[in-house]
Amino acid sequence: MLTMTFRGLVAYPVTPFAPGGDLDLGSLERYVGRLVRAGVDEVVVLGTAGSFAYLSLHERTEVVRVAVSAARHSGVPVGAGISAMTTREVLETAHAAENAGADGLVLNPLSYIPLVAQEIADQVETVSASVALPLCLYNNPTTTGFDYPVELAAELSWLENVTAFKDTATGPAVLAERRRRFARLAEPGTVHGVSGERLLHEAAPDAQAWHSGIAAVLPRQYAAFRAAVLAGDEEAARTWQAALAPLLEILRQERPLSSLYALAEVCGVSTAPPRRPLLPVPSAGRQRLAEAVEVLLDEAPDERF
Repeated sequence: MLTMTFRGLVAYPVTPFAPGGDLDLGSLERYVGRLVRAGVDEVVVLGTAGSFAYLSLHERTEVVRVAVSAARHSGVPVGAGISAMTTREVLETAHAAENAGADGLVLNPLSYIPLVAQEIADQVETVSASVALPLCLYNNPTTTGFDYPVELAAELSWLENVTAFKDTATGPAVLAERRRRFARLAEPGTVHGVSGERLLHEAAPDAQAWHSGIAAVLPRQYAAFRAAVLAGDEEAARTWQAALAPLLEILRQERPLSSLYALAEVCGVSTAPPRRPLLPVPSAGRQRLAEAVEVLLDEAPDERF
């Protein structure tokens, strides 16, 4: 088992489906195998990109097992999302992921009734006391309806195995302020990473971690983009921002998860669209994605999956 730090470029791959909606574990194995050789620092399956909310516990366990096996000997840690509707399900998912060989866990608040801070704290404390793996807290207000207060995330960072906070914000200035407050209040050494494709590209932050679903589809491009930012090469960073902007704009106009699956397929991942009730991207949208990817790859070639 590797030590997962939730630092660097953290890629969140889609979970491939076969036509009809069954898991395509063979495609997943090939996908993760190539992804860990493409320049990302860590991989997390069963995030939003991985359709975790549409999979059974058995399916989620199989995804972790196959991903861990595919990444073995690569030196790239594999984490797993464990979010679920109840704390009991979260614990079951966490234990299953741990037993399947995951190197770390990612948890965001998820409930039909939006949770309050005390309920979030209770769930995180319960999970932290029940597993040994590093735990990354995740702020995803667009999906969950709960915007993690920095003070709450910082307080929970003092739990023994809470090692990272995957954060987002409405804009670069708000993110910068959240980063400053978290650094002041959190346990020293706790990683503050940034999530949200538009925020990543607008701010190009010198953050400890970039959490990205698109990075799992275009890993070499994102690795080069992040390297330019970390090196202080402003010209190269602006070049990457400009090169990726048209693709991001198309993705913004389509259904979020469906468009990511379409992008993955365009880039060579063998997968059907996400499970119903989510509908696939219309053919016109898929064609626009394909054209944007071709333009991008003409400028920065990549190995297709």
